[in-house]
Order: sequence, then structure tokens, then C-alpha cells
Amino acid sequence: MIELPEAATLARQMQQTLVGRTISAADIAGDRPKFLFIPDDFAKRLVGRAISSVATKGKWIFSTLDNGEILTLGEFGGRFQYHEPDADLPKKRHATLGLKDGGSLTLAIQMWGFLCVLSAEELAAHPYAGTLGPSPIDEDFTPARWNEVLDGYLETENKPVKAFLTHEANVCGIGNGYLQDILFRAHLSPKRKVSSLGADDRASLYHAMRDTLEEAFDLEGRDTERTLFGEPGGYTPLLDKRSKDQPCTRCGTPIAKMQYLGGSCYVCSTCQT
Repeated sequence: MIELPEAATLARQMQQTLVGRTISAADIAGDRPKFLFIPDDFAKRLVGRAISSVATKGKWIFSTLDNGEILTLGEFGGRFQYHEPDADLPKKRHATLGLKDGGSLTLAIQMWGFLCVLSAEELAAHPYAGTLGPSPIDEDFTPARWNEVLDGYLETENKPVKAFLTHEANVCGIGNGYLQDILFRAHLSPKRKVSSLGADDRASLYHAMRDTLEEAFDLEGRDTERTLFGEPGGYTPLLDKRSKDQPCTRCGTPIAKMQYLGGSCYVCSTCQT
């Protein structure tokens, strides 16, 4: 599933490649995943519109159209790619957007995703894209802002740090992919309660988020994901399914896999307390 670095990479490449170009066709496959959400009026609102700018926040990509509405794509696992006019398109694709001057965009979903055209008011009211918390790599996401987020969370919740970090209304853009490396760098177990984090833990988690996501952003995302042009990202995770039973790079303890809060976690039982 794409997370902040992958979404930011796609948005940057879309800005460079698609701005000023017009969507001439929108073909949505009849046989598509149950959790790919595309409204019935999608093609009607998109076809004939030109892309004016592209931005991103968290796991979402927002392409502003020439009429002010917003082509919104996010929370998806799969491939979103640009193809030159004469290129062969992937056989497996759930949405194909044709461009007036040639070329096309394809979306192939593995799990779930959202693809829709929204007005600014509809976007603000969207239950997911409209409720995003601060981005951990924004300039104004300072240690003071981080502590405000944590303190506000503790007023209503007392859950494990995994639940906190992967809930987009707290901080946006972190999923199970980057969570592993962030917690490893911060020396924290995914089971640690947020309320138990002292000042040093908070600082470690802040810097682990920034360092991990900024490094992945510079490398155009994880090596298991793809850019707009189908190239793999350059960031190799410290911990993922390939790490299971391998020695921890800090202490040598075999990396363990556990199921926790609806997904797999990879941890060093010695380093991550």
C-alpha cells in the first residue's frame, strides 16, 4: 500500500508530467475489487477537464482541475502509472484515463482505494481525505507541534503506539510499511501505550518519523512500490517480511513476526521495549 513517500513521489511526477493536459476518456472496469470506491458520476465530472496542479498529503494525491474540482486518489494498494501513447497497457487494470494529446494513466488495485472527483466542499467533508492530521515531514511539524498532537490524543485515547501512528487523523501518511522502521529506530514496541511515552521516547519517535520518511521521500519510496513510470523506489526497509528470522542489525537477536492490530509487525524483542 502506498504511504507518504510513495504518494509524494507520484504527485511530484504527476505535476511534472500532467499539468496542462486534458483527460479525454475514463474507462472503469466492471469487474473490480469490492473496496475500490469510484462514484457513478466519476467519468462525467472528469472527462474534458485539464489538470492544473497536483499536490499531496499523507497517502492522498489531489489533482486540481481547470474548473476547480479535484481529482482525488488515495489509500490504495496497487499501481498508478503513466504510459506513453504507443505503450502496451497492463492487462490487469481497474481504471484507465486517456489523455487528449496521447498517453494514458492506469490504476490497478490489489486491496482497496478511492478514486473520485470532488468539489472543495466535498473534499473537506470527506470522511477520510477531509480529516487528515499533520504531515510528519512538513516544515511546521516541529517538536512542539508533535507534543500538541500527543497531548490532544491522550485527552480522548489511551491506545498502543501502532494504533496512534497509523490513524491518519493524528499524523498522516504512515501505514504498516514505514511503521516497522520508525518503531525500530525509536527503540519502541508497537504495543507500547502512548501514555507511557516519556520525553525521551517522544523525541526519539519524532526523529525516527522524520528521518525514515524523509530518507524514503528522497529515494522515491520503498523498493516494493512503483513510481508513476513503473520504476521501483530506492528505499529498502530495515524491517519487513524479508527480515523475519534475520539477525537484528544492532544486537543480533532474530527479528520476530507477530500479528497485532490487524496486521503483521516485525520487531526485535531485545531492542524494542
